[in-house]
Amino acid sequence: MGVAKKMVWGALAALTLFAQPQMSQARDMEQIGRAAYLEAMKGKKVIFVPISQGFDLNQAWVAVWQRHAERYGFTLEVRDPNMDTSAGIRALQGAIAERPDLLIVQNPDVQTYARMLKQAQASGIKVIQVNMQSATQTDSYVGNDWIEMGLLEARELARVCTGPDAPSGKIVWLAGVQTGAANIFMRAGLDQVLAENPGLELVSDQPADYDSEKARQITETVLQQHPDLCGIMGIWDNAEVGAGAAVLAAGKQDQVTIVTNGAGSSTGCDSIHKGLLDVIYNFNAPIQGEIAAQQISELLQHPEREAGSEKTVFFGPVTRVDTSNASGRNCWKLEDLK
Repeated sequence: MGVAKKMVWGALAALTLFAQPQMSQARDMEQIGRAAYLEAMKGKKVIFVPISQGFDLNQAWVAVWQRHAERYGFTLEVRDPNMDTSAGIRALQGAIAERPDLLIVQNPDVQTYARMLKQAQASGIKVIQVNMQSATQTDSYVGNDWIEMGLLEARELARVCTGPDAPSGKIVWLAGVQTGAANIFMRAGLDQVLAENPGLELVSDQPADYDSEKARQITETVLQQHPDLCGIMGIWDNAEVGAGAAVLAAGKQDQVTIVTNGAGSSTGCDSIHKGLLDVIYNFNAPIQGEIAAQQISELLQHPEREAGSEKTVFFGPVTRVDTSNASGRNCWKLEDLK
């Protein structure tokens, strides 16, 4: 064997001897924080009280959280009152009595659950509120900045309905539930834009209660009273399809612009392509769900922190969706989240 080859083999042998203890150490080394994280998640109990699991956003959240629960060994239970506020009160009271490690709540309005959320925190239960806030601030809120949403939608109509080619400055606000946080705060954004744009005229402010048939009936009546209507601003795309149907039936789809917001499901994109809606401000419920899942992990990892001792707010991203981008990840399907 030549001198050069002997030198190479010698170097390789030295490297092998050096690498063996290093590899052994790597095999024995625990990723920092992993064991503590897994232990913090395992066996914990999380209860979710929604407004209704019939909504696309709720289904997306639960799909994300259920994956998270199965991965890390905690339990997720859903107590669905199905749009019945009295049933929601009972569900929340029952959940508090069970003393879960964490409670997730979607409020029907700002007052109904406020006292019970205080009670939950006083009894040591940490609380995340999703997308619909109560008057009581809890450990975490994950959801929309609803004032921003009101500004975005109203400014969209201001651009269209104060322009030189606008049929009029007349717009409609299709409210949801008037005592709901989304409704109250979106209306604040709308009022700001109305003050900034004197050419805009709000000719109707009626609650459709998240119901597409009510939205259709309201829109049908307004179009009869104001045939030169320019725009409609809504609170949820699944309801505003009713408004879109009334506009199409009146043959005014090229005149009336319908702007709303939604969870980003494929049904919203379908409504845009069918001409029922013009613009959806998409708050992407799966992303909201992932942010809330991070908050679940955060709160369960710190049992030493008292419920309510820290209060955080997370506003998720919003994407403007129209015919140009109503596709791909702006249009999720529930089966893809499971």
